Amino acid sequence: MKSRTRNPKLSTRLSITLALTLLLMLVVATIAAAASAYFEARDTQDETLLSVGYLVGSDQVSVQYNPRVFKDNDFDDGVRVWELGKKVDAGFKINPSIANGFHTMNARGNKWRVLIVNNTANKQRFAVVQKISVSTELAVKSATNTALPLLGLLLLVPILIYFIVRHSFKPLRLLRKRIDQSSSLHPQALSNQSIPFEVEPFVHSIENLLDKNHKYNKQQRRFIADAAHELRTPVTALSLEIENLEQAKDEATRHQRQSQLASSVDRLQRLISQLLDLARSQSSEQEPLNAVSLNDLVRSQVSQLFMLAETKNISIAVNRNEPVALLSSKSQLQHLVQNALSNAIKFTPENGNIDIDVYTENHQGVLLVQDDGPGVNKAALSRLAEPFFRSEEHATGTGAGLGLAICQEIADNLGGRLKLKNRSSGGFEFEYKQPLARA
Repeated sequence: MKSRTRNPKLSTRLSITLALTLLLMLVVATIAAAASAYFEARDTQDETLLSVGYLVGSDQVSVQYNPRVFKDNDFDDGVRVWELGKKVDAGFKINPSIANGFHTMNARGNKWRVLIVNNTANKQRFAVVQKISVSTELAVKSATNTALPLLGLLLLVPILIYFIVRHSFKPLRLLRKRIDQSSSLHPQALSNQSIPFEVEPFVHSIENLLDKNHKYNKQQRRFIADAAHELRTPVTALSLEIENLEQAKDEATRHQRQSQLASSVDRLQRLISQLLDLARSQSSEQEPLNAVSLNDLVRSQVSQLFMLAETKNISIAVNRNEPVALLSSKSQLQHLVQNALSNAIKFTPENGNIDIDVYTENHQGVLLVQDDGPGVNKAALSRLAEPFFRSEEHATGTGAGLGLAICQEIADNLGGRLKLKNRSSGGFEFEYKQPLARA
């Protein structure tokens, strides 16, 4: 037995997709937020130096540097201001001719951010200095504090998504359990309120499929019952005729009963053949389609049935015979043409006429068979394509009512359309249309 690969759960795929998508977005957002915080903190250093420089330049604070007041680490970590040209520290020298504005310098083994400003009151020049590593440390702390909450979400997102998706799919699990526990074949037995909106079309499609299956099974059961009934009659007749044949007292009686027995065998053979044809036409297996000439099929069947028509002095005329090629599997169209012509000959009175037309119309091939027989009453007209249906006033006792049912199944299989109707001038009309075979 071939093992069947289990399909992945939709909830699992949805959870993984959502988790990966959100995690990716969170990672990008974390990196962007951390980078933004980092560069914003770096900019804050320049803003601080600008603020101090503005106070110094506008003479709002007095600047007097005393190197003995501050330790080296204080000097390194804080913001210092001194006048250019004065001795500040042996390891930190600034050229007095340096231009105003921001500068980055190397001193004391580190990089420094320096802002040169002028005092508007006494025209003195001052340097506002801070170690770059101070702003870097602040920037890193700011970025870290911004990223930590987002990184925490990275751990919570998969858990949240799992519970959200599981909760969202809970109605589907409940629906599955109710269907499994239901004794009915129809999901509509469940309350529509218990079916999620997104699943309703799928459930309705299953309902339609079950309805079609129910109708098909009902049709098949009726077909089997009708077939059994139709087969029982000739089989019973055969048994009786065999008994009568055994009891024949003279050669003439024996010959008569042998003829009746042969006729019953022929009828049984025709019935079995038609049952097989109908079963093949109802088969769900797809057979290869080939282009066949409808004109050749009509010509062949007219030749085979000509003797039968001649015994009733029926005139068969082919009025239109345009080239028509249709797709057919095996001998399906041949059966259809044969049934159409044999029925026309059967119900056409002696000295009657049968007209045949083969032509194209709107990219479709058309077969039209018209006779001047009695036609069919309106009540029975709509049931002619039903298996084993025979109009009472036209029942011959030799048919099983399967010919037109086979034609209808063939039309359904080949994508054609069968139309049966009475002629306004009297008689019956068999019309079959099917899309032309592509070249």
